[in-house]
Amino acid sequence: METIGIGLIGAGTMADFFARTIGEIDGVSIRAVCPAGDEDAAAFAARFDVPAVYDDYEALGADDNIDAVYVVSLNTQHAEHAIAMLRAGKHVLVEKPLAANARQASAMAEAARAADRLLLELYPAPFEPNIAALREALPRIGQMRRAVLVKNQYSSAYDAFKAGNLPAAFDPAFGGGSILDLGFYPVSLAVHLFGAPQSVTARGLMLSSGVDGQGSIILGYDGFEVDCLHSKIAGTALVSELASESEALTLDDIATPRRLEFLKRGVSRRMEPVEDLTRERAGNHLAYGIDAFITLLRAGAHESEVHPLENTVITHKILDEARRQVGVRFPSDEVAG
Repeated sequence: METIGIGLIGAGTMADFFARTIGEIDGVSIRAVCPAGDEDAAAFAARFDVPAVYDDYEALGADDNIDAVYVVSLNTQHAEHAIAMLRAGKHVLVEKPLAANARQASAMAEAARAADRLLLELYPAPFEPNIAALREALPRIGQMRRAVLVKNQYSSAYDAFKAGNLPAAFDPAFGGGSILDLGFYPVSLAVHLFGAPQSVTARGLMLSSGVDGQGSIILGYDGFEVDCLHSKIAGTALVSELASESEALTLDDIATPRRLEFLKRGVSRRMEPVEDLTRERAGNHLAYGIDAFITLLRAGAHESEVHPLENTVITHKILDEARRQVGVRFPSDEVAG
């Protein structure tokens, strides 16, 4: 595969981020786009010199000039779009979360294996340099006792919600709410680092639309727990921490970390910073995930060893259980995906 031709299903903000990132990678070009809703695909094509605009994704999937497709539609559309592209013989990159629930995620993984094509969730954290540094540093703290992983991010759509509107970010019909959107980050990182938990305990603050605005998901492991904090209705100044009885590691952000510190218990019994483990990062928040996808394509790989599909399915099972405990149900939960 020399020049890689990319097609996009979706033409919104995340598609713009993707196009700008792809524009910095040699030997890759966006060759077609189709809207996933009411987006202006023609305007997107004009901005990024995309030669083909399709009205529907099936036509895009039939384009022989396209090797891979980036699915950046609504959460509840991911499975339909990705499975169709895999069956059309395309490699597929899907904006996180991979699906709206574990059943859909499993179906997508099965479709990728049946088609012998690469399927990757665009969750860049596992490929970030400071997550790599975190993985390497974990043995230094010995027996883990508690990790607190935080992803609070006030949603720009919350103002519209408070004004009486129902944006997709808070609409159960579109897989809205904090658990799937932001709870995803700490849960996925926990699975990436520690695998499947032994127990899941969730609490959440429900909104009038039937989704959660924020909450916590406690994952039980042998000898320690991971407290996953998430919110779409509050900001935060909290850092994330992974701690043993005498050492700790702290991250300023669990999605695109820019600072990683190693701490030890001092004479006052308080954790004190002793070493900066930060590695330099570059590019936007999608850069490392996109680069990983292109690297895998060029290598002829059909799955990432760093972020395997098994981890994605485990994460979705945890998120499904958290939603069940909190009381968040999506219409797509009842529809075969």
